[in-house]
Amino acid sequence: MIRLITTYDQIPQAEWQQLTDRSPVATWFQSPEGYRFLEGLRDYRPLVVAVTEDDGLKGVCVCQLSRSRHPMVHYLIRRAVINGGPLLAEDISGEALVSLLRTVDEQLRSRVIFTEIRCFHDYSGWAECFVEAGWQYEPHLNFHIACTDAEAMRQALSENRRRQIVRAESLGVRIEPINDERDLRAWYAILRALYRRVHKPLPGIDFFRRLMTDQVILVVRAPGGQIVGGIALVELPGRALYEWYICGLDEQCRAYAPSVMATWAAMNYARENGLPLFDVMGAGKPDVPYGVREFKQKFGGRLVEHGRWIIVANSWLYSLGKAVYALFFRKK
Repeated sequence: MIRLITTYDQIPQAEWQQLTDRSPVATWFQSPEGYRFLEGLRDYRPLVVAVTEDDGLKGVCVCQLSRSRHPMVHYLIRRAVINGGPLLAEDISGEALVSLLRTVDEQLRSRVIFTEIRCFHDYSGWAECFVEAGWQYEPHLNFHIACTDAEAMRQALSENRRRQIVRAESLGVRIEPINDERDLRAWYAILRALYRRVHKPLPGIDFFRRLMTDQVILVVRAPGGQIVGGIALVELPGRALYEWYICGLDEQCRAYAPSVMATWAAMNYARENGLPLFDVMGAGKPDVPYGVREFKQKFGGRLVEHGRWIIVANSWLYSLGKAVYALFFRKK
């Protein structure tokens, strides 16, 4: 018998954690910890849907609803993101998965204009279920970087990346975790400037204050002590490290290669903490030029296309919202 659960309190927490531990498509974002992280944040609101089958938990979707602080923009760009893709048991039935995906849409349809599943694993074996539930596939690339052997990691770097790292290290560039408010604000100022320049929305500093406490933010510190870049990371213990946000004063501080050093620091953090995979969380659309992809590919990762699944609740507002989104953030 299939049963849908649409409230957090009704999901058996022990079963959810067990499913996270054994699922081949588990990510931190779909774990109980990932859900609890989003609770109480001003910029996001979590919603969770789960499915049981034969009295066992077989699937969970943690949905991240974005909220703009500008009321009109919020109305026109309302969306939900399922980072990582649904958390699924290997033996979930097609009927249970279709029910889960349809229920996610039903729960969100009145609240958002569209919902997007960003897959960090290969869901191709379940593609027919997604299509049957009304979702549409869009190709999207990513890099997975193996982080188990220090020498292999260094050899996989491009020659230019190795040269940049050696130079920055010789100049005395340091990597440190953020642990106080002053450093957090210094790093956030760099990140905010970047997101304004590339016309992307960014959560408020309270989001990163919580991330600093619950997970890790590594900063790149110049020889004089100035923070020149950094990277915000979340981890699924024993499985993977995820790059959520990264920034650097790359033009102003070329010799210190801040973004390169931040990425290299994350890779070493993964290796040192028993996390065999570093997921850079996106490398753009295939066949579309993308500078970020060119940057990421020089760290020796494996290029994968796990794609995204999208379902639109209101096609007219979806088209209008994309135009308003671009206009609003360009003005920022």
